[in-house]
Amino acid sequence: MDILCFSTIAVQIKNEISRKCGLNLSQTRILLYFDKSGNQPLKMGSLAEKLNISLSTLSRQLQQKKTLALVEITRSESNSSKSVVLNKAGTQKAAELKAALKQIEEVLFKDFSPNDVVQLSTSINQLATNLETVKSL
Repeated sequence: MDILCFSTIAVQIKNEISRKCGLNLSQTRILLYFDKSGNQPLKMGSLAEKLNISLSTLSRQLQQKKTLALVEITRSESNSSKSVVLNKAGTQKAAELKAALKQIEEVLFKDFSPNDVVQLSTSINQLATNLETVKSL
């Protein structure tokens, strides 16, 4: 099996998301996280942890002009923490992103049976779990 084909697939999907929605990977991950979690406000440290990135990386991503237009960042009155949530433009962009991802999935899986899709999803999730073992080697 050509393991590097995963990179090719990922690049094509990122390019299609950029073309259809004008989003980069970090913006995509932020929008999908908040959409999946019901757009509940989250402290930046917790969001960084959920996205599996450093707080400084998240901070840089949130400072991008295009990302700032999609989120609302609120500073706590009691300490220096900040909370993040999608604003109206962000929730609209998340809906647009989900529609684009659905189109991409339809093309990717057009020749797959529903059972094939479930099996592939299970296998990819297992690969992701196995990657944690690789990291510790």
